[in-house]
Amino acid sequence: MKIFLSVLETLIWHDIPQLFLAKDSVGGLYLGLAVEHTDEFPRYITVAISPARLHQLRSAQIDLYSVFAHPEMGTWLQITALEDDRAVAEPISGLDKLPDQWLPTPGEFIPPQPLLRPEAFEAVKVASIAKEAGMNPSLLRQYLSGAKRPSPEQVRRVQEALHSVARRLLEVRFV
Repeated sequence: MKIFLSVLETLIWHDIPQLFLAKDSVGGLYLGLAVEHTDEFPRYITVAISPARLHQLRSAQIDLYSVFAHPEMGTWLQITALEDDRAVAEPISGLDKLPDQWLPTPGEFIPPQPLLRPEAFEAVKVASIAKEAGMNPSLLRQYLSGAKRPSPEQVRRVQEALHSVARRLLEVRFV
């Protein structure tokens, strides 16, 4: 039985979604976790999660290990397709418990939500990064969308611009 999910929020991102929240067609919530990385498609598992348990997770009353080691419904699903904000989940047959290497580390929690969203900073807007890199913003947008492929030199310029902006952002202090 396939379950079609809509991704609501990516909670942890490192090159790809590592942890995400999704819902099914009737509003049931699921937490998806990347457990193995391959060249083709990362392996994801997902568990159903109630709003109450999600609240406990978000408020650091329970950790990610507890959610995945002891799912509320007692079952795990495998994500067989993930594209943009859509996912397809299917039951994993014959699985009594998750392999230890798939489980989050005990005591690992969802990172707190930032006070300011990145788009609130002018420096992380595409036009600002393009200006920092000395290139046309529409060209950078085409690179980001995949409409054009950047040369190695252009890639280096954009990376240097991003690193420059990141260094400045790291200097921000709240008092």
